[in-house]
Amino acid sequence: MSESSFNAGPLPADDTAGDAEQRRHRLFTVADQLRLAGRGTEALRVLAAEIAADRNGDRHRAELLGRLAQIATLEQPSVALAGLRGALNQRLDARSRSTLLAMVAAIAARTGHPDADALLRDAGTAHAASGDHSSARHLALGRAARSLSHGDLPGAHAVLAALDPDAWVARRDAASIRAERILVQLGLGRHEDARSAACHASDETASPDTPGSRLTALDCLRMVAVGELPEAAALAVTTLGSGAVDLSQEVRALLVAVIAEVRYRRGDHDAARAVLGGCRTQGQWPDSTMWTAALCVAVRDPALSVPASLLNRVVADLHRSVRALLPVPQFGPRLVRAAVATGDARAARRVTELVERVATRTPVPLWHALAAQTRGLLDRDPDALRSAVDGLRTTAASPALADALLDLANHARLRPTEARDAAHEAAALYARIGAPGDQSTADRRYVELTATGHRSPSVDEPLRRALRTLTPAEERVAEMLAAGVTKKEAAGSLFVSFHTVDTQLRSVYHKLGIHNRMQLVRAWDRYRATID
Repeated sequence: MSESSFNAGPLPADDTAGDAEQRRHRLFTVADQLRLAGRGTEALRVLAAEIAADRNGDRHRAELLGRLAQIATLEQPSVALAGLRGALNQRLDARSRSTLLAMVAAIAARTGHPDADALLRDAGTAHAASGDHSSARHLALGRAARSLSHGDLPGAHAVLAALDPDAWVARRDAASIRAERILVQLGLGRHEDARSAACHASDETASPDTPGSRLTALDCLRMVAVGELPEAAALAVTTLGSGAVDLSQEVRALLVAVIAEVRYRRGDHDAARAVLGGCRTQGQWPDSTMWTAALCVAVRDPALSVPASLLNRVVADLHRSVRALLPVPQFGPRLVRAAVATGDARAARRVTELVERVATRTPVPLWHALAAQTRGLLDRDPDALRSAVDGLRTTAASPALADALLDLANHARLRPTEARDAAHEAAALYARIGAPGDQSTADRRYVELTATGHRSPSVDEPLRRALRTLTPAEERVAEMLAAGVTKKEAAGSLFVSFHTVDTQLRSVYHKLGIHNRMQLVRAWDRYRATID
């Protein structure tokens, strides 16, 4: 397309409301064409010039600011920052200037820019002077982004709770508000809430001029976090191949991370490497922050993570902003695991400290467990790994739990029986979430432990004593459920209510110190083998 196809200069003035609408449509078309041609800075400048002209009142100005924010979101951080700072050189009214300052501060906060705090203060001062609703929303998004970059999820949640994405005046920013809220929910381990919010948001963003691809990418990350791997890959591949014009570089990077993660877990390493492609060479900071999630996937592959500069690059960007660690629980422990495997104690320690910092600022079971897992990997502490497994059992993060179980099974100081149980459970969990590649790894570990461990089917004395504390009713329930009978079937056979069986089963779990049916099967089999 030729240079003359884009007119970056001022458009002629219009007199009527209809002419103003046509003018806005032409202006948006020019801005979109400039963006698609890789001239995002010029697109922002065109819109800023029209905002400065202040031709058609508040509604026209609000529409222009909304499209300017949308284009800034679709661009790489360096382009958006350059374009918005250039726009600030226009002769803007106080309200428009305060909104643009808030946009700059929000992008800086997302990327962990060293001037983010100062920019937020300047934006806050400008907003206090103008009292503009648009600058208030972007300032709140910036403050939430700063909290997220520091791992303060409760702080971000409190800021975002004050924003109403359903308000008409916020419709241009509604997708950004909802996306940030979903990211917070993922970080807090509220995966079902995130799923519901994504479903609601997909209905609200059905308008063709409202970007929804970032919401789709976050929903894919949710699926990866809870173990809906086939669904995540299918949605990511479909979205990435759709050719939609609202796919920003950030969204593309997140979708690439999802597809590669699933393919690695399936054992399709060559296909995963092909998807990751050139992500290792994607720009310098701040643009590199968009690819941090994809690089967190790549570090699990020695063929991609050598030399160690890849890991160090990821760690450096995470120290600016931990945002990329928040939606997918397994990323933090994976980085520590990769650093320990390569003997990079400094990188392992830095990531562990980051995860522990998030756990301190976000005191929820998910992050307590992840902090224990990273500390266990760093210090080779089996008790910390056990604590991580116990904590992750209370969450929906099945892939993270399976990884923690395999970490436990790989620990050199663990008793063979405990290590075998952990490997066996990890393999079963990997199979359940559709990760045959990881399942094969866990199965191999189980075979190794079986070949080198104790061969006799014995049960230790503490477990024997615990089994003998069961009441006759609890023993009948345990025996039936260990044999594969469901709780409903057991209730029918024993002529008791489902609630009674459920209560007795919980008592069995408590007395035996176990947490699930698989552990009950193994404990019961070992016990019966000693008395047959």
